[in-house]
Amino acid sequence: MDVIMIENMVRGLAGRFVLALLKRLVIWLAAYLSPVLLIILLFFFVYCILFLIPKYIVEDALKNGGSQQGRVVAIFNTGERDDWKLEDDRDLYERYMDLDRKWMGSFIDQGTLDNSPVQYHGGNGADGKSTVKQIWGRFYDQDSGIPAERSQVKPHGVSWALLAAVDRVLGDPVITGQPGRKPDPRGHFKRLEPELQWRDFELYYRRSWTEQRGSGDNKEPERFTAVYRHNIRLLSEVKSYDAEKITYQWEKKRYSSKDPQSDLVEEAVYPVFMNSRNRGPYFQKLRDLLAEKDLVKISNLELILHLAMNYDDEFKYNVSIISGNMAELIIDTENASPLKTGPLGRFRWPAGQYREITSGYGWRDHPILGGIRFHKGADIALPRGAPVFSAWDGEVILAGWVTGYGQTVIINHGKYRTLYAHLMSFSVQPGQEVRRGQEIARADSTGLSDGDHLHFEIRSGAGETEYHDPVLLFGSLPGEEAVSN
Repeated sequence: MDVIMIENMVRGLAGRFVLALLKRLVIWLAAYLSPVLLIILLFFFVYCILFLIPKYIVEDALKNGGSQQGRVVAIFNTGERDDWKLEDDRDLYERYMDLDRKWMGSFIDQGTLDNSPVQYHGGNGADGKSTVKQIWGRFYDQDSGIPAERSQVKPHGVSWALLAAVDRVLGDPVITGQPGRKPDPRGHFKRLEPELQWRDFELYYRRSWTEQRGSGDNKEPERFTAVYRHNIRLLSEVKSYDAEKITYQWEKKRYSSKDPQSDLVEEAVYPVFMNSRNRGPYFQKLRDLLAEKDLVKISNLELILHLAMNYDDEFKYNVSIISGNMAELIIDTENASPLKTGPLGRFRWPAGQYREITSGYGWRDHPILGGIRFHKGADIALPRGAPVFSAWDGEVILAGWVTGYGQTVIINHGKYRTLYAHLMSFSVQPGQEVRRGQEIARADSTGLSDGDHLHFEIRSGAGETEYHDPVLLFGSLPGEEAVSN
């Protein structure tokens, strides 16, 4: 009996000790984990307010006939009980679009340029009804094209989605400290509007040929000449919301041909795009706007950009792929110390046996969004899972997800940096040294992509990024045989 009592006492003491220990553990965990849980809950709340709720509001409105009333966009509205109605968001969206239409409307679009009557025509063989596309189309189709003014400025315009994101954050009562929402579309547009510099360029074409005129035995050769000139503008420099300065380099290309059999002589002059260069600080205009409200953390800038990308896929493409500056928010790739400063050595084609270029460097018809857009690299056709190789010896400075590019690897080779995007996976890590021809990744279609391929870029510059045509550069570097575009 005494033994049983002792066992019960021991068990009781042990139970109380365990309970006391558990209480202390819970109190200790609560003290240390509460801030973490609070941060997680706060993040989830903000994410729901800014991203999920607008998405569900739009989906619900579309199900209930919203698509019959124009585009449905939820910017400030958080539900049926909100004083700010979905109709207010629609009116706000139209104000954004009106600003965009007026700004973009001041530039010539592609259709207008292609179908414009040639400004000057002369010679006894000239056709006064000829259009720009009819005269120069076959030349600029085979190169990087002659983009119209609107195509050139579109990536730098102040998107409605960016204005909506800025208003959503800076116009919120929590930020303004005043009741009600305070959007300022026109004011924010003026602050973010790009400054443009243009270069005048004269398109030129001359054609001369001989025709037999007359009838029967009275035919005589007659020489005909047609001369055409047309002035266009080429964007040379931009100061935009996403970069302190963006420069575009164009070169004058001369074409000449003489056919002795037909006695046809042709001469043409048209522009060819060579490269672009971006210089930071990046997103400075946005940073300045945020700083006025004491929102100086990089997370505030990222919130604005991701909110705008959530609103509009076109903005997502422009700010991630065409701009190419999103990677700089992750790591400063432009000022990374080179692992090596000596000769680069031989160049290795990054796609191995696969040489088909599906979309080259320069201006192109975009496969997803349509219209002529600038392409900063070369798309190489690769099947899903195919190996991707480093072009030179170097050091990995980025390996991870980059908005638009998907899974991405950037390698610093000293003089150049190479970027490999839309990957399935990668087998390298930042800081790792790699050798020329070493497998670094596998191909896929992650990010903004319309099919399996490798997006390959060659960059250079310290404190800036200059984008090079991989195919042209490849042909001028020591390495394997040049790849035909």
